[in-house]
Amino acid sequence: MECDKVRFALSGRLDGEEHGPLAEAVDAHLVGCRACREWLTGAERVTRAVRLQAVRVPDLTARILAAAREAGVLPSGGPSRRWVGAARALRWALGLLAVLQLMLAVPDLLGAVGHDAHAGREVAAFDVALAVGLLIAACYPEQARVFAPVVLTLVTCFAMISALDVVQGVVTPGRVAVHMMAVAQAGLLWLVARTATPRPATPR
Repeated sequence: MECDKVRFALSGRLDGEEHGPLAEAVDAHLVGCRACREWLTGAERVTRAVRLQAVRVPDLTARILAAAREAGVLPSGGPSRRWVGAARALRWALGLLAVLQLMLAVPDLLGAVGHDAHAGREVAAFDVALAVGLLIAACYPEQARVFAPVVLTLVTCFAMISALDVVQGVVTPGRVAVHMMAVAQAGLLWLVARTATPRPATPR
């Protein structure tokens, strides 16, 4: 077969055409004709380049986000100014209570005397550690979710112990009122945890 006829048949084969008995003669010609084999290689490369062109996909991001907001999957907008202001006020109040606790605990930590000095310093050290944790939660509100269960557990234990001591006459109700600051701290910490906006996940 002549090369022109073979290449015409090969072009049809690339387009999906079948030539029946002529296909065997074309294949036999390819075995002995290097020029036609090179021509076929180039034709296959051009065919792939034409058929595998990039498909332009429309940007549907805005429509998808709008549909998600309508379905309630995403919030309709960012937090309001009133919400942001309230969250900031809660953080300031928590921070001020933490500073107040530090001011009350540090003198006891350094100046406790008498036979109960060691126990007094232990309680003061615990108060200092708690105040530092509350300051961290006030500065980094997303951490309030971690501290809130600890402080709520502490306040619950204070309430149970105080109630038992008052019933047994070990302490007076006025002495127990000192723990009201811990109750206020726990309430503020819980509110800060509720209003804190979690950090977005780091993309892989």
